[in-house]
Amino acid sequence: MAPSLPLLLDERHLPLGELTAARLDGDLRELAGGYCSVDVRPCLDLRAAALAPMVPDGLVVERMTAAWLHGATPLFRRPVQLCVRSDHRVRAHPSTDRVVRQVVLAEREITRAGTLLTTHPFRTAIDLLRWEHTFDRTTATTVTTLLLAARATPPDVARALSRVPHLPHKLRALDRLATLPAFAGGVCGPISRP
Repeated sequence: MAPSLPLLLDERHLPLGELTAARLDGDLRELAGGYCSVDVRPCLDLRAAALAPMVPDGLVVERMTAAWLHGATPLFRRPVQLCVRSDHRVRAHPSTDRVVRQVVLAEREITRAGTLLTTHPFRTAIDLLRWEHTFDRTTATTVTTLLLAARATPPDVARALSRVPHLPHKLRALDRLATLPAFAGGVCGPISRP
């Protein structure tokens, strides 16, 4: 029986030139730091395995990287967005491949994806509403997908935002929340501003 290759390939399995040629031939697709067959549907565990070499121990995957990890967007953006919980002491060495910030995270806002820690889809949606520089159609669709995955509605987000009195970019998040296409027109009820 011939040996088989794993679902996720990288330079440990084949030289970079062969991986790139297979991608150009349409046999493989890039998946974060690795490659997988075009007929393999990337699932959460496969995306986590591809991302894991880029995430130092103790850091949490967040924002658009977490959205990609949860499958809410097909676009893998660089640099990788990570965070350090404010109650943890983790030293992240500077790198052009990642952006790291310190945030306050409750345990309920973190979930595990394979070997990685990542923000929960609900927290990821809130972070995108608050922190993304541009809120275009792609980002709005990503936020909507995350909210649907979390079984949450815009009023749930508005309530979560109102619990923290001096939250940066809260009004920006509420304004953006009111524009989400799937929820426009009051389908889920009015969104109240604090």
